[in-house]
Amino acid sequence: MPGKCAAVALGIFLLFSQGNVLAQQQPLKLGVHPYLASSELVRRFTPLAEYLSAVLKRPVILELSNSYNTHIQKIGNDMVHIAFMGPASYVIMTDQFGRKPILAALESNGKSTFRGVIVTKRDSTITSLRQLKGKKFAFADRDSTMGHLVPRHMLLQRGVDLKDFATSMNLANHDNIALAVLAGDFDAGAVKEEIFLKYRPEGLRAVAFTPDIADHLFVASSLLPRQTVQAIRSALLDLNHHPDGRRIMHLLRADISALMRADDGSYDNLREIIRDLKRAGVEP
Repeated sequence: MPGKCAAVALGIFLLFSQGNVLAQQQPLKLGVHPYLASSELVRRFTPLAEYLSAVLKRPVILELSNSYNTHIQKIGNDMVHIAFMGPASYVIMTDQFGRKPILAALESNGKSTFRGVIVTKRDSTITSLRQLKGKKFAFADRDSTMGHLVPRHMLLQRGVDLKDFATSMNLANHDNIALAVLAGDFDAGAVKEEIFLKYRPEGLRAVAFTPDIADHLFVASSLLPRQTVQAIRSALLDLNHHPDGRRIMHLLRADISALMRADDGSYDNLREIIRDLKRAGVEP
C-alpha cells in the first residue's frame, strides 16, 4: 500500500511538473505599433522574435496593432507580454495605466535620443514653419511622437495651428507621409529622421528638426513573473554582444548602435510637451 501511494504521488508530481513546463511554453506576444507598413514590420521584427525564442526557450510571436491607441490599450491591459513602444505612446500608456517594467531602449549612433523632421519637397519655396500657413500638411497617427505630437508642439510655438492649414490629415505611417509630400499631395509633413534620410535622395528637404527626445523602448507586461522580465531584459541587452546582434538591431532601425538600460525619468521632457499640448486643447 505505501508503494502504491508513493507511485500515485509521483504520478501527480510528474503531471503537475509537465503542466508547469507546458504553461511556460505558452507563446510570449511581442506587440508592435503600426509606424510602418505591416509587411515591413514583420520583416524588421521577425529576426528579433526568433532570437528571443531561442534564448528564452519559449515561442515569441509578433502581434501588430492596427492603431497606436490599440497598441497602448494592449500593453496597458497586459494583453501582450512585450511591447515595442514609441516615446509618446509610452508616456500616454503610463498616464492611463501606470508604469510597466522597462526592458531596454534604443541607442542611435551612440545617443539615447532621436528626433523628427518637418519636411517638404526639394523645390518647394517653404523655408520656415510660419510659411506653412495656408498649406496642405500631413501628420502620422495622433499618438505618434515624431509624426504628430512633437511637431504639433513645435508648430504651435510658431503660431501655426490646424485651422491655419489649407488642409491637414493623419496618414497611416511615416512612409506614406514622405511619399505623399514627394507626390505633391501635401506641401509638407512630419516624419521621424530615419524616414527623412531614407527619402532625401528622392527629393525630400528638411524645413525644421524637432528637439531630441528619449528613444523608443521595450516594456513588459506587469503580469509577467520577475524572473521572466529579467530574462527578457538580459536577452535584449545581450544583443549588444551576440554574433548576430548587429544585424538584428539594424533591421529594427539602421542607426541603432545598441540596446541600453533606461528609466522612466528619461521621458519627463516629453511629458511636459504633452502637458503643453493638452493645455492648448490638443488631446493625444
